[in-house]
Amino acid sequence: MNTTPNAPAHARPDTPAHPSPHTPARVRAHTADTLALLRTPGGGLRLAPAPAPPAAGAGLRVLRAGICGTDLQIQRGIRPDGAAVLGHEGLAEYPTGSGVRRVLFNPVDPDDQDHILGHSHDGVLRHRYPTPGDGPAAGGDFSTAADPVLRHLVPALPDLPADLSVLVEPLGAVLYGWDLLDAAGAHGDAAVWGSGTTAVLAALVGEARGLATTLVHTRAERLEWLRRREVFDTTRLSTAPPAGPVAAAFVCLPREAAGAALGQALDTVGDGGAIDLFGGFGTGGTHPLTGALDLNSVRRANVCGSPAPAPGPAVTLPSGKRVRLTGHRGTSAAHLRRAQELLIAHPERFARVVSHVVPLEAAGPVLRSMAADPPGARLVGLGPAGEPLRGEHLKVLVDPTLPAGAVRAPDPLTTVAALPPGH
Repeated sequence: MNTTPNAPAHARPDTPAHPSPHTPARVRAHTADTLALLRTPGGGLRLAPAPAPPAAGAGLRVLRAGICGTDLQIQRGIRPDGAAVLGHEGLAEYPTGSGVRRVLFNPVDPDDQDHILGHSHDGVLRHRYPTPGDGPAAGGDFSTAADPVLRHLVPALPDLPADLSVLVEPLGAVLYGWDLLDAAGAHGDAAVWGSGTTAVLAALVGEARGLATTLVHTRAERLEWLRRREVFDTTRLSTAPPAGPVAAAFVCLPREAAGAALGQALDTVGDGGAIDLFGGFGTGGTHPLTGALDLNSVRRANVCGSPAPAPGPAVTLPSGKRVRLTGHRGTSAAHLRRAQELLIAHPERFARVVSHVVPLEAAGPVLRSMAADPPGARLVGLGPAGEPLRGEHLKVLVDPTLPAGAVRAPDPLTTVAALPPGH
């Protein structure tokens, strides 16, 4: 990975908006505690006081947040989502009568799949997530809150490594995808198209299942970086699809690349196999090989674990081969529980998926560069002396508890229970 002393040319719109040194200390402390990474016109990102910030010490204190591929798509303008604050993967805490409760965000509302944290409404790249008028109920939870994000918070298991909390939601979504492939009868070798966090997690779960798994990505430099990072044990990394047919496949790529990958997957999956459309297809999206089938509707048929996993629609390709397509939106609390248990059981296996840690104050330039700059040349974090780091990345973790300018490596050991209280 290369380093450079120069900030990216587009860093100016991301300049943190800190309080004036002439502001009273009490007001400065309150302002700093309510900062959010706000999207601005023209594609900028600016650290500033959150819209309608919670009162001092109120709201959910965000402890960890992840930068997701959909955040980058929104930043690029590929997705039309209107949230002013991005971010939907995160760990937070709030006080109860008996102490502090730590929870994970479950971003998709099971009753309205278009209501998504960090997409349709403001997300978690901030110091505090607001709880306007919604204090915890008598039982210490938010089960009666008006905000569905608060209603669907999931308890964080005490033994979960805190830095791996940003993998819980994407891993839960991957486990959901595997459940759907199982329901489609896709038992056997697997291939995964993509090389981001979800693709890597899908392949790691394939390994854990004892399957011969191939990760397919067009850029050889990216695959070599994954090899050097020793992310996988047995997964084969290739710029070309497997030569022989596979039973199951994932397409884990953004919308601009998903069509070509689906074409390769349809060619590679054997007769009777199945493909999980993990992402990449918007409203009305189709593919020449699957005719008029609305691929986005395939994903929308399964939401947060409901209905129970069932085979997706079967399509007959021009070759005569029949392949099932499946997909989903969101995850259930049960998926997130399973994901936590898997991360707790194998922290060393998943720790390499978290590649960089940045404070909230550095997240704007990093996210903007990740969305706009060429792969391999993106600003991905800070070096030991605070110098900008450019190169490849997997999951970039944003630590809002980290002071501005501080630098640390991912920590796979400190658990949720071991975090110091700070609400």
